[in-house]
Amino acid sequence: MAAETKRQNFNITPEQEAEITWLRDTLRASSTKDAIFLAVRVLAILAREVQRGHALYLGTESGPVTRLLIPELQPAANDECNYLVARPHPWRRQLFVKGRKLRAFTVWMDMQANGMTPKEAADNWDLPLEAIQEIRRYCEAQRALLEMEAEEERRRLLEEGVSIEHENC
Repeated sequence: MAAETKRQNFNITPEQEAEITWLRDTLRASSTKDAIFLAVRVLAILAREVQRGHALYLGTESGPVTRLLIPELQPAANDECNYLVARPHPWRRQLFVKGRKLRAFTVWMDMQANGMTPKEAADNWDLPLEAIQEIRRYCEAQRALLEMEAEEERRRLLEEGVSIEHENC
């Protein structure tokens, strides 16, 4: 009996088409379809390894080794959260304060930048002290993910021509 096949049709933007073309050329795939299937297989292998608790690293023979974080592959970190929640986003995986459009990272960085105690941060952000403690635990545990997302945001802003240099006042 022949395997059942299913046709997939979807629209792509010119940017997505350029990425797929680059991928096809880089992988030396004979077709766009082959390139996409190969990319899916590679990503599935990586996802399984991350789910098993393995970390991904990049490096050269003579250079330093750096941990590679792919946000889409990171496990959900909100299993035991009372004050934090995931929100749908195309590439960001960090958690938000429940009921607000406020990233936990924003609160945590504000605490660090201004030398706030948890009590001061709770007062400043009008949050329970327990929420601030949860935010701190989460951000410290997810530091690598948060740094990677901050770098991705900087990269995207620069691509759009947004200046992110700090001006001295």
